[in-house]
Amino acid sequence: MTPSAVLIGGIAPAVCLGLGTVLMRGSIAGGATIPLYLAVVGTTVALVGWAAIGWSGWPPTSVRGIGLAVAMGLSWSTAIACMAYGFGTLKLPVAVVAPSSNSNALVAVLVGALVFAEWRDLQIAKVI
Repeated sequence: MTPSAVLIGGIAPAVCLGLGTVLMRGSIAGGATIPLYLAVVGTTVALVGWAAIGWSGWPPTSVRGIGLAVAMGLSWSTAIACMAYGFGTLKLPVAVVAPSSNSNALVAVLVGALVFAEWRDLQIAKVI
């Protein structure tokens, strides 16, 4: 594993997702409703995706790949809506929502180990 792989695959997403949680709280506190927040964030994600396709060309596709992408979108939007509800309605601080929601890494490691049989090659020291 190279330092650039750790930076691009781990550190940059951690920083961006951490900042995203703070920005979400600010947006909800600033008056965005949960549906509006989801629509604006989703539109932004879609625009970035379409721009990437425009830049790199149309990729080969499969129904399975697209179906799993839709499932991920539903999972992600549900999580984001719950977090926004926590900030807006329940008035939870970032210090409560961020650690709770970011335990998702543990869920991903466990489910990935089972679904993709990654447990065979799992190196606990690297996971920790």
